[in-house]
Amino acid sequence: MSGTVSMLAPIGSALLGLSVGQAIPWQVPGRRQITVRVLDVLMQPEAMGDYVS
Repeated sequence: MSGTVSMLAPIGSALLGLSVGQAIPWQVPGRRQITVRVLDVLMQPEAMGDYVS
């Protein structure tokens, strides 16, 4: 799916804990820095009560 990030990728794990609308700076090749923003959370099992206790 275009525009998605795997939570197993370094950038994905860096986004853990952020809410929709929050952003972090991220350095990309070439020493450039971009801003990565959480636009949507497609699945949030904890909010639906589907979690292991």
